[in-house]
Amino acid sequence: MRGSDALRQPVSLVARVVPPIAPIAKSVERITARWPDVIVVPEERDREALAMEMLLRVTRWSWQDVKLARVMSAAVAIFDRDRRDRRDLAPVRAFYIEETRLTDSPTFLKGMVEVYLDSFDPEASHTERLAPALSHRASDFDGRTAALHGALPALFKPAQAPKALAAVMRDAEKPYARLKDMGFRSPHGAGLARCAHRHFIRELAPDLRRRETQRKLFAWLAPSPMRVLESDAGLAVEALLRAWGDEMPPDDVRGEISEFIVSAYNDPRTHSGGIWSGFDAGLKAILLRWLTKQDMLFFCDMVTATQSNHMWAPRRDFWLGLYEDGRIDEAWVAFGASARDYATRNLLRAGTSDIGRRFGHQHDRGGSTSLLVMRIGNKIVVDGCHSYKTHIFRRDDPNAPQLYGQQYYCDRIMRRSKNSKPHNSIPAWSDWVMRNV
Repeated sequence: MRGSDALRQPVSLVARVVPPIAPIAKSVERITARWPDVIVVPEERDREALAMEMLLRVTRWSWQDVKLARVMSAAVAIFDRDRRDRRDLAPVRAFYIEETRLTDSPTFLKGMVEVYLDSFDPEASHTERLAPALSHRASDFDGRTAALHGALPALFKPAQAPKALAAVMRDAEKPYARLKDMGFRSPHGAGLARCAHRHFIRELAPDLRRRETQRKLFAWLAPSPMRVLESDAGLAVEALLRAWGDEMPPDDVRGEISEFIVSAYNDPRTHSGGIWSGFDAGLKAILLRWLTKQDMLFFCDMVTATQSNHMWAPRRDFWLGLYEDGRIDEAWVAFGASARDYATRNLLRAGTSDIGRRFGHQHDRGGSTSLLVMRIGNKIVVDGCHSYKTHIFRRDDPNAPQLYGQQYYCDRIMRRSKNSKPHNSIPAWSDWVMRNV
């Protein structure tokens, strides 16, 4: 007797009249749409116990009091990365594969398709064995699984499936939503979708200067603020930056790309973990140049919008010109309270959600002054809005303010500064800056 025979429990019918089918079908559709999974994915801490329980049941052929849901959850453990090659679990893997070939349980069959998708590895023996077993049962699939197979005919051809799925993603306006509609439980999860992700990035890479291609990539990496791809996301961000190389994109393009990256994966200037821990150093340097210009432009835009002093325009042009000449290596903004309100309104419209960590806070003078902190070679230069002087420190001066801090006090910086200049004569001020940096 097969395992599936032992797992099924006889059900006695109380009602003799078959109810109308249409309402039942609609109810099933609603339930499937809301709860499409047939497997409860077990916690990592529970997986070894599930695997050992299944090994005991298979070797003793003991199926008393076992529920199919538990058998399917155990399948996740048996075929996960930690256990799928373990020799002691070989009888259990053989059981699942043989049962896949023979079962007449739609739930078991659908569950094994999910196991195949989530554990997919084109070079792993378990994928090579599961693929033909599932392909053999294609005519027995439920509607949702059959639709997935129809949309991806190469699904059970391990050598072809990742590229075929990547092609589907490439042709979709919203790749994440497309995979979800096809029946992938977790498009950002491991397995086939993870393999397809790498091919997808390679296919998009030559075209990543186009806005629509960039936005397609954004829709895949972060389909919503609460759903952001983490694993292998660094490959995608690297490809996005590599598309431009040393060429600076137009301001609006650079702004959209850099703000997306920072919103999804944090600012690499203030975070070293996540995708940044193994990120290509040269490509990170490109992003830092982008963010330097981004912060300088936003500081300048904020001052222009909130200050009418006629001396500001030549100061703005001076700093931006110095950046374009390659003299400004890094920049960071610390907003006062009033400027922070302006920044919040404008950045939120641009899609930036974490303004609290995106910029520093300047607290002195009631928050009326905002600061632009720059590194120019071995110097730290601090400039401020309104009548705040420009201060220049050596980078190794213990009194020099640090870049990328969260809290700044402009009066404290002024008291500690030994080298400063007001802006009341722009030619004299700009000449002083150039001599001191």
